[in-house]
Amino acid sequence: MKYIRKATEAIIIFLFVIMVFVVFLQVVARYVFNSPPSWTEELGRYCQVWIIILTSSICIRKGSHLAVDYLSHRMSPTLSHSINVFISFLVAIYVAVVTVFGWKLMMVGQYQVSPAMQIKMSYVYVIFPLGGLLMFLEAVLKTVSSLKKKEAPDSSVINEKSPFVT
Repeated sequence: MKYIRKATEAIIIFLFVIMVFVVFLQVVARYVFNSPPSWTEELGRYCQVWIIILTSSICIRKGSHLAVDYLSHRMSPTLSHSINVFISFLVAIYVAVVTVFGWKLMMVGQYQVSPAMQIKMSYVYVIFPLGGLLMFLEAVLKTVSSLKKKEAPDSSVINEKSPFVT
């Protein structure tokens, strides 16, 4: 997984550089030449979607997705741990479903062409099964890791005392 994670991070950085360059080009072309190319907006949008999907796998690994934790600090460590394992399991199931339907969407995209760049939409939609697979792997690894631990995982989100609790 180390190499897959490094490759994912490199792809995210590469896509971000492309997105910044393309959006900058769009702005300059619009305000200086009054004639922006139509493909820049589309490419910037696709880069953003890819970045979000790929970054979601990193968020699953680090446990940095949004979470509601009003009750977790009031529970016993054993109950909190059990709930965290169950949540990790549910995330893995959800991402598996997203991966399957992402594959179906990619197959439909073979017959569609993007409006501005005129590329097959399956090239754009491939991120859904690919990103879903990455998120699934991270969710399964997180579930297995949580099962091996005896108490609630160390997480600043889970173990921090709320400033609103007295």
